[in-house]
Amino acid sequence: MEHQPSELFQRPTEQDAASQTPSTLPGEVSAFTHKGLGGQQASIGHQEPAEEGRAHILHDMAQMTAQSFQSSQEAMRVALEMLGRFLDCQTLFVARVGMYQTEETICEGHIDAHTLKIMEARNQGTSIPAPGAEGPLKRTYCQTIWRTQRPLIVEDSTRNPYYQQLPTTEEYNIGSYIGVPLLYSDGRVYGTLCSQDPHPRPLTQQPEKLELMQIVARFLISHIEREELMEQLRAAEKTQAELVCKEQQARLDADRRVQELEAIFDAMGDGVLVCDSNGLLRMNDAARHLLSVVPSCNNIHDVLDRQRARTMIWDEDGRPIAPEDIPIMRVLRGERLVGEKTVIIQRENARGERRFLGVSGRPICDPHGHDNGGVLIFRDITERYLLGRRTHETLDALLMLAESLARLPETQPTLSTDVSSSDQASSLRFTCQCLRQLISVIMHCQDVGILSLDPETVTWHLLNEGDSDQVQEAPWWHDVRQTFASSQERDTDCLRNNEIVMHELSPQKGLDTPLMVEAPMFLGNRMLGALVLISPQNDDPFMPIDYTLIKTVAKLTGLVYEREHLLLQQAEARAHALALQETNRRFNEFLSIASHELKNPLTGLKGNIQLAQRSLRALRSQRMQEQEASATLLEKIQRYLERSEQQVHVQSRLASDLLDVSRIRAGTLELHMRPCDIGRVVREAVEDQRQITGGRMITLKQSDEKLLIHGDAERLGQVVNNYVTNAHKYSAFERPIEVTITTEDAMVRVTVSDQGPGLTPDEQKRIWERFYRAKGINVMSGNGLGLGLGLHICKTIVEQHGGTVGLQSTPGQGSHFWFTLPLSADQTPC
Repeated sequence: MEHQPSELFQRPTEQDAASQTPSTLPGEVSAFTHKGLGGQQASIGHQEPAEEGRAHILHDMAQMTAQSFQSSQEAMRVALEMLGRFLDCQTLFVARVGMYQTEETICEGHIDAHTLKIMEARNQGTSIPAPGAEGPLKRTYCQTIWRTQRPLIVEDSTRNPYYQQLPTTEEYNIGSYIGVPLLYSDGRVYGTLCSQDPHPRPLTQQPEKLELMQIVARFLISHIEREELMEQLRAAEKTQAELVCKEQQARLDADRRVQELEAIFDAMGDGVLVCDSNGLLRMNDAARHLLSVVPSCNNIHDVLDRQRARTMIWDEDGRPIAPEDIPIMRVLRGERLVGEKTVIIQRENARGERRFLGVSGRPICDPHGHDNGGVLIFRDITERYLLGRRTHETLDALLMLAESLARLPETQPTLSTDVSSSDQASSLRFTCQCLRQLISVIMHCQDVGILSLDPETVTWHLLNEGDSDQVQEAPWWHDVRQTFASSQERDTDCLRNNEIVMHELSPQKGLDTPLMVEAPMFLGNRMLGALVLISPQNDDPFMPIDYTLIKTVAKLTGLVYEREHLLLQQAEARAHALALQETNRRFNEFLSIASHELKNPLTGLKGNIQLAQRSLRALRSQRMQEQEASATLLEKIQRYLERSEQQVHVQSRLASDLLDVSRIRAGTLELHMRPCDIGRVVREAVEDQRQITGGRMITLKQSDEKLLIHGDAERLGQVVNNYVTNAHKYSAFERPIEVTITTEDAMVRVTVSDQGPGLTPDEQKRIWERFYRAKGINVMSGNGLGLGLGLHICKTIVEQHGGTVGLQSTPGQGSHFWFTLPLSADQTPC
């Protein structure tokens, strides 16, 4: 019986061939007519009759289908073994298509994202491919099956250019190939079932091989899919069991947590009150104790009725709180009583005592963010509140003391530079008297004394001993001296440890038995003395805040006591500063006189040298015909005179610098201000420097327009000459010096640039100081004499013109010294 042409695979259309990777060459895969299993065409190497071969295949297939396998791997192995008995091929294998786990950026549908893994293989005479081998899908024949989801037959790979160049062809020695897809029931590709042989085969003439592989493929995918479904079912059952176990454990944990929270709630030392949206109250034992609430009161309406009938809750000032304003009602309205909004209320306890309670609270929200109740936390802060109130009172007292101390200098005798010892003692007694009066009022004590400590002799002195009136009014001071003398060493050790010492004094007639309290007076770590308070013992006992207050007052007293000495030192320092100022004035006068005395003879010497030069030039012109020796002699004289003139010029410059510095220090440097062209001033200074430096290359860059300023042309020329002289001294002679004039808004900038060694950032900060010379920089041209005054003088001159000076320099790359001057608003020519 003949079969119709198989519909399982067809020759690819031209459109498929153009859009997909070529799967076959023409003639490799085609529609054909076959006889079915055991038809007229039998496999090469199996010459048994067709009917007998078909019977064997069907028998084996039936056995394999009916067999139960432990895993899909075992089914693959049995299926490949059965196929191997009927297919004349070297290799049979089942492969699975997978995804690269690390290539997250590659599209899932792209072939580069897929791998091919050998799940099971049957090899004859070769060891490859081996189970577990894995590689890129695009390198294999299976890529065509993956793309088309249709079978593939390649009879001769050597005749197909595409499969011939695939790496798999050579690696696995593929001559002919049959492959069918393993498709899930939903159309997804699991992988392929493939048969390959090193020899070309007329496979299209043996359709029973393809049909057998398709049957086996359907069997394998059904087993694989069933196994995966079973695994998913087992995983789901396991997950469900785990969820049930977790749910049970969660319930147990929740119950245990509820019990723990119940225990914690009842054991909390602070009172906790919770109210739901229906007004039901729940509170722990601490809250019931603090609020004195009976157990039957479990509704907010009961609390409001009680508050209306009889006040139970007051604010911190003792005023009754309206029922709608009690803390729980404020929280139920959405108010948050936390941080600065925490409230303080008063509530009577079971013994009828008013207690101060700090109350904080906030609304309780459901998962949707809606308020459905509130919670309050109560804490008894009575002692802390009262202590805080006492602290505020104490701070107010300290502020009063500080304000009083600040007013003391207004009433004290004025300290002069010639304070005598008697004046010092009088000022100290006056200060001690004021302090004693203030401290007596603040500390509510009967009397106050101040003990000073001599650090050299370690002896104590009562500063109010000289006040005879006070001694008569306070008869206990004699007892104080005796008590302190008997325990001086012990008391001194305690006071050095910043401890307060107390002694009971002898009872006085008509007075309560006094208590002597000693507090140390420190300045930093140095003990100055002690403050002594006489206090009656029938007052309230000392609290910790009282000790702190006593120490603070003692420290303030020590500060005032030390201030007296500082005022004297300040007077002495002021007198010293006046003396130093007078010395500087006289020194400046000396500099001025010395400069004048040095410059006067130098001026005459310079004039005489110039006259001698002029005479020598005239003599030389008259005696051009005389002997050559005379001419040589005259040239030597001329050279000596030129050197003398240079030295005189240097000495004159040094003297001028000294004179200018003295004028600057004395504030008498005069400037003759008038309109002038700064361009002309710079140009003339550059010309002078070209002559003085002996042909040094000095370039000048400026515009043709006049730049008028209001200034002293001679002094500004001095600044430019000094800039250029420094550039000449500290750069090589063959390196040019560049002078530029530019304008910036209403300012003109003059810059002198050199190619010298440059200056470090630290040197740039100090280069404008008087007498400063940069270290480690050698003079490279000209004369190196100087006092380090030039740039200081330049800075002063420019600043007195309303300008600024500056410097940009990089070590090893030269420096750019500049100064700016304001352009004159009056453009009248000079």
